[in-house]
Amino acid sequence: MAAFTLLFAGCRSAERLPDPSSKAYADFVSTFYVGLAALQVGDDVRAESYLGKATQLVPGEPAGWANWGILALRQRNFDSASQRLDRARELAPKNDRISYLLGLLEGDRGNSAKAIGDLHQAIQLNPANLRAIYQLASEVERQGDANSDADFQRLMEQILAAQPNNLAALLELSRIAAKRGDAATLHSAVDKIAAQSGAWPADVKQQLTALQGAAGGSETRAAATRSIFLRNVLMQLPEFRSSLAEIKPQPGEEAIPFAHFLRLTTPVFKPAPSDEAMSFVAQPLPNIPQGKWNWIGAISLNGSSVPAVAVANAREVRLSTGAAFAFPGGSTNVAPLPESILPVDFNYDFKMDLVLAGAGGLRFLRQDNPATFVDVTNQTKLPRAITDGSYTGAWAVDIEADGDLDIVVGAKDGPLTVLRNNGDGTFSPIHPFSGISGLRQFVWADLNGDGNPDAGLMDGSGQLHVFINDRSGRFHEQTLPPGFSGIKAIAVGDVDRNGMLALLAVGGDGAVVALSVGEDNKNWTTAVIANVPDAANYLAHEVRLHVGDLDNNGAFDLLLASVDSAQPALIWLQGADGKFVQMSKPAATAMVFDVADLQGNGRLDLLEIAADGQPFQGVNRGTKNYHWQTIRPRARQTTGDQRINSFGMGGDIEIRSGLLVQKQPITSPELHFGLGEQTEVDVARLVWPNGSVRAEFALKADQEIVTEQRLKGSCPFLFAYNGKQMEFVKDTVPWGSAIGLRINSLGPARIEATQEWYKIGRDQLVPRNGFYDLRITGELWETYYYDYLALMAVDHPAGTEIFTDERYAVPPVKLAVTAVAAPQPIARAVDDNGQDVTDTLRSLDGKYLDTFGRGQYQGVTRDHYVEIDLGDQAPATGPLWLIARGWLHPSDSSINIAMSQGHHEPPHALSLEVTDGRGGWKLARANLGFPAGRNKTCLIDLTDIFVSGAPRKLRLRTNLEIYWDSIEWARGLPDSPMKITRLTPETADLHYRGYSVIHQANDSSPEIPDYNHLLATTQIWRDLAGYYTRYGDVRPLLAGIDDRYVIMNAGDELALRFAAPAPPPAGWVRDYVIVGDGWIKDGDYNSTYSRSVQPYPYHAKTEYDTPPGKLEYDWVYRHHMDDWQTYQTRYVTPDIFDNALRGNTRK
Repeated sequence: MAAFTLLFAGCRSAERLPDPSSKAYADFVSTFYVGLAALQVGDDVRAESYLGKATQLVPGEPAGWANWGILALRQRNFDSASQRLDRARELAPKNDRISYLLGLLEGDRGNSAKAIGDLHQAIQLNPANLRAIYQLASEVERQGDANSDADFQRLMEQILAAQPNNLAALLELSRIAAKRGDAATLHSAVDKIAAQSGAWPADVKQQLTALQGAAGGSETRAAATRSIFLRNVLMQLPEFRSSLAEIKPQPGEEAIPFAHFLRLTTPVFKPAPSDEAMSFVAQPLPNIPQGKWNWIGAISLNGSSVPAVAVANAREVRLSTGAAFAFPGGSTNVAPLPESILPVDFNYDFKMDLVLAGAGGLRFLRQDNPATFVDVTNQTKLPRAITDGSYTGAWAVDIEADGDLDIVVGAKDGPLTVLRNNGDGTFSPIHPFSGISGLRQFVWADLNGDGNPDAGLMDGSGQLHVFINDRSGRFHEQTLPPGFSGIKAIAVGDVDRNGMLALLAVGGDGAVVALSVGEDNKNWTTAVIANVPDAANYLAHEVRLHVGDLDNNGAFDLLLASVDSAQPALIWLQGADGKFVQMSKPAATAMVFDVADLQGNGRLDLLEIAADGQPFQGVNRGTKNYHWQTIRPRARQTTGDQRINSFGMGGDIEIRSGLLVQKQPITSPELHFGLGEQTEVDVARLVWPNGSVRAEFALKADQEIVTEQRLKGSCPFLFAYNGKQMEFVKDTVPWGSAIGLRINSLGPARIEATQEWYKIGRDQLVPRNGFYDLRITGELWETYYYDYLALMAVDHPAGTEIFTDERYAVPPVKLAVTAVAAPQPIARAVDDNGQDVTDTLRSLDGKYLDTFGRGQYQGVTRDHYVEIDLGDQAPATGPLWLIARGWLHPSDSSINIAMSQGHHEPPHALSLEVTDGRGGWKLARANLGFPAGRNKTCLIDLTDIFVSGAPRKLRLRTNLEIYWDSIEWARGLPDSPMKITRLTPETADLHYRGYSVIHQANDSSPEIPDYNHLLATTQIWRDLAGYYTRYGDVRPLLAGIDDRYVIMNAGDELALRFAAPAPPPAGWVRDYVIVGDGWIKDGDYNSTYSRSVQPYPYHAKTEYDTPPGKLEYDWVYRHHMDDWQTYQTRYVTPDIFDNALRGNTRK
């Protein structure tokens, strides 16, 4: 605070604004926009640093203070927010948005009168600020004064004066008019609502009919409730959510940052003028032998170096590295087609291998080094009917998002085949795209914006098809508008810079059409973006369409080229206005097969073949010195993870320089972006093909982006007040009741139990003002359904301890509180390598046993064990328990799918072995499960398991990544007294919080969330869509196990307070057990029905196998319909996530 005060004081004497041509201005622009990007994509730590620095660089620019204040407001750091926003208002007293932000701040502080004053000022400054009007109306109604309802109605009418058909405002007007008994206004509002109902679903129309009936009755006040009910069911409709967003943003997104300066001149962020004088100069290719070649391409052999050049004909393939091998041209020596040679890392070693698909069959060539490729076709175990077929090409995809690359192979006719990568060097033919005969061209990109790549393809007859990815390797064909037969070429690109990838198709008439999915995710829109001159002649030849920024002006261009006859390539440059203009100066007369940066200078060159078969390069000679960026996505490591294919193919990258945004699908190990006159990339946001997100800021040229090995799913976090602060305790309920989790390719796991008990130690939970304070947070890509929550206070004599068994096992562990004598250290521990690990396991000190290495996939490693010698002090008779504490690194649905393919050792739960008395070992306990997440205790009964006279040694064996912190033994005390008091929550408040900073000491340690520091306060996952529980008091939903539950989303917090009973008697101590019942569902692309919150789980259904349908048919909805009128009224979509760099800023 002292530093802030000094900075604040210094600001008052440093308000001179820098000249736009100065370095000070450039530094401020860079710092401001990096801070803005961090704020938007969810890196609050970086945002704090950069936005604070921006206010130091130019203290007189209010936008910097305002955005810095928004960050503090989102983090509920109200004092800092007040100081920063007040400073912004001093600098820009006539800006209505700053007054609106101060109104939000005071409302969150509970200072309603001050909030009303600030919001009034915002509206006076700008009567068109509809969000300020709505926020003012909410504050006024909350006060409950005599005129509150009339004032609320007047403010709704003010909104409707600006937007007469705003459905959300009309519903609010009908509600308040009904509440006030204003029949005329009520009838008018209901009529206007009904006028928009033509296409509404049946359940929504049913609520409208009920509203109309209530409005026409004698007691109009009943229509107020009916207005609320109608609003809640309307939330499922995109058009209603759009109208609501105009006046009331989603929770957590109320404070929208400033994207433009308020006093300084804002730079122009748009593509630079096209470089119409650009040319491509023909030059020979080094290290390429002379000869007659039919194919040429660039191959990034390791994802980091300048690409190698390859040439091929019907007999051989040669690389500029010296590698050479035969091409399968068949007995008739058929030349390779443009897609006949596929670079793909099919064995996950971060080296690009090759798949050759020709008239003579398939060949798989493994790269050992850039000059050596080994034919491993026989090792794929594909049948001869596949390897000896005749093919038109091969394309890389990850059909199931399981982390390895599969191969689509095309033929002139017949069904389309995909070669599924089994992850062990073998492949299996599958047919996910039905009804297709022949394949000529194929693209793989997310065409409908749901995070999953879809397939666009041109069949053997030239008909265009689109298959939408339904996840888990399933696809359905989506109907396209008429006119997409006789297609000549296809490609993918965000050509209109709206963040949605369009499918581009060159028609037989010469029209280049951009085909984009509509807002309803069903219908398509089309736009002609270019036309091929003399189309009949030019398109009589085989052509290919390329998308890339050829002139580096910051906008994607088009290149159409013949691949079977030497013709000049056609190039359309996209200008600042978004229009494509054909270059007047064509490239050389030749066949163009590829576009790549061959020189490493940031310019895209052409790989061409002349009419006589000689290869050459068309070197890009631009006349404008525009900036550029090459980004190289890369998975982190080859072992111990494998959730993402090595170079992220199938994901996408979005970059922003200032406010200039560009997006590309990841189709190769390196992606080129032109920046125009922008000097750097403020943020590159990469969505990996498994849905994880990575953002890099202030990128320098030629930046490589690697994954973070973070969990995207596990369970909710439990925090407790320990007498000093809120601190992480452990992963909490629900953990084992994961609906939709797939254990293999056959389907989801059965739900064996929904209730779990987890201990909270007496040093972890201390009363505060007479209450126990617990917080449950959702911070991963998950949805939680809480049916019941309680806290048990367990009093027991000092010198004894109590535990719950915190394993996940099938059948489920017994729900019980077990009393034991004081746990004792083991005598000795040895791992399966013979290494003494006693010191590692003797105490609970955060040092974890990790001597088993990593396997191919996250969560599963080699078979291993730890051998435990209990020592002579362990009793020979009576109850005896092993107390093993540690954590599990879990797999997920996608990993489980990958492991179920090919020849992989399946996961093995813990088992317990004991000495057999003859110098060997025998199995004593099988199928013991594993720790249910982080900081868990496994309580294993050792009673009567040892062979008489044999050493009292045991082995815990598994092939899972289980990291033990301590292992002890304890004598069981089944008759020890204890008093258990079950407490129900005095308060249970659901609200938005955000995401904790995560710390991890090392790779052996779990990720630990820091409650007191927030990483992000905006949506950072592609949340499951649907109805969630509205914020506020949710105690009635937690009172009993009755299928009425709290539905929590990522970013939510459930704050629980339990009244502390009287202290235990002298000589006794108190520990705690949290009791919970419910379910968890993650967003993994291979989890069943992972797009949506539906279908809602219930206890009578243990198999999660019913597809989601209309809400009115859902079992839980039908049995607890009132909850969707009072509790389940918050509708969440991933829109904020999808538009993080585009949609949440305003001028």
